[in-house]
Amino acid sequence: MKYLNYDFISSDHLKYLHTYRYKGSDLSLLYNYILSPIAEYCLKFVPLNVAPNVLTLLGLICVIIPHIVFYFVMGDTFNGFIPNWLLWFTATLHMLYMNFDNLDGKQARRTRNSSPLGMILDHNFDSMIILLQGTNLTTAMQVGNNIFSVVLYIIPSIPFYLIAHEEYYTHEMNLPIINAAAEGTISVAIFFAITAYFGCDWWLTKLPTLYELQVNHFVLVAFASSVLITMPSVIFKIRKFTTASSLFKQLRYFLFCNAVILYNIYFSKTNAIEQHVRAYMYTIGFTMSKSVGIVALNHVCNTPLPAYLNSIYFFILLLINTISGQLLGQPILNEGLLIQFIALSSIFIHIHFLYNIARQISNELNIKIFEINKPIK
Repeated sequence: MKYLNYDFISSDHLKYLHTYRYKGSDLSLLYNYILSPIAEYCLKFVPLNVAPNVLTLLGLICVIIPHIVFYFVMGDTFNGFIPNWLLWFTATLHMLYMNFDNLDGKQARRTRNSSPLGMILDHNFDSMIILLQGTNLTTAMQVGNNIFSVVLYIIPSIPFYLIAHEEYYTHEMNLPIINAAAEGTISVAIFFAITAYFGCDWWLTKLPTLYELQVNHFVLVAFASSVLITMPSVIFKIRKFTTASSLFKQLRYFLFCNAVILYNIYFSKTNAIEQHVRAYMYTIGFTMSKSVGIVALNHVCNTPLPAYLNSIYFFILLLINTISGQLLGQPILNEGLLIQFIALSSIFIHIHFLYNIARQISNELNIKIFEINKPIK
């Protein structure tokens, strides 16, 4: 494995890992009066020798399992009949994921095993869950193999990415009274339950009072509106610590990657998304997830944020290929094969990132990732 080793943290900044302490709060009434008490009760049944990262991983597994089942049942089709048992199964495991997501932090404080690695993994896995559960949700909502499926994923990824920057600049993560971590996450389980109860076709119902919008398109508009309403406050907090131009420079990589994906889908000569919608989702999702991980990593290491990640070259290639199709009438490279290659590369790049930060941080702090360690003083 030594040939896969890459140090994402410079030797000069490893020392900051020893002094990092997580700071944050959650004002959500749902979290404080329902979700947190449930997690506190469940914590009684968690042995003291269970590492917090094990609980974080179990939460991720609760989302991976239905994601895999969805693939075997639905394939690369993001609409059509979905068995009721799969919808209830997904909703139930999603609620379990939420509980594990609350349990890991409580177990870390209980055993005094909080660490920078735990924070990074927690944030990174949460961003992966937006992707994995997002593909399931767009299928349940009957969005289909089109640009709207990708847009429905991009919308919640925007605030998640911005909040990661807020934590980087303010050194705290303070969630408002209504936030995506509590109300937003539980709404996903509710959507699966609604689909199971009313049937998949319910999402295609037109709303006469809202310009004949389908229910699923209305939800997409509602999601976009909520982002437009809530994000200015996040940007305002960040602006206290940096200039608007500096913030834009940090966000331009994220904006460029999303823009290229949407541009490629819209101007594709072969309408590749019809056959490869999952590849598009994986490409943009795992790229975003690594980007969130990089922001979190630079936060705990007190390191300047990079202007871009090397995966930008995949998106430049995708953009050039799309433009070649517009100019020549046919793209130079097969669009389906290209997006599948980029999606697969994005997955391996993300795994490579997770492996190396786990290796570096665990070696520097002399901790074991999935075992209880002596409390860090």
